[in-house]
Amino acid sequence: MLFGLNIIRNFLPLLACIIGVSAVTMQQFETSLDMMRNGCAPKFKIPVELLDRLRDGDFVENNSELKCYTRCVAQLAGTLTKKGDFSVQKALAQIPIILPPEMQDTAREAMNACKEVQKNYKESCERVFYTTKCVRDYAPDTFKFP
Repeated sequence: MLFGLNIIRNFLPLLACIIGVSAVTMQQFETSLDMMRNGCAPKFKIPVELLDRLRDGDFVENNSELKCYTRCVAQLAGTLTKKGDFSVQKALAQIPIILPPEMQDTAREAMNACKEVQKNYKESCERVFYTTKCVRDYAPDTFKFP
């Protein structure tokens, strides 16, 4: 499993090298979402239905496994610090690499609007979960999550 996660973790930089200065398409982005889900979901006992609800922007707050799943995805995306905090700086740097052009401006705005949310939580999984939820609340029409 660790080998599979390394492949996924290296997918985003590889994708950036392949596409050069061109942005990813929506189809490429959605494929990367599926890859991240496949890398993180097996680590947690989360029904597929709950993951599908999260993909649709429905954040079930009483599920600690789901919260840690969001942390796993953030880790794969390269947006966590070594302490497990969500790094807005790292996320902003990833936007032109992993998001299609039509999502980039909104994503930047959402990241900046949500950068302080994690300060309200002590546990790493909760910090990432509620930051991600804030991003969804900021732009529910464009939000997509593995």
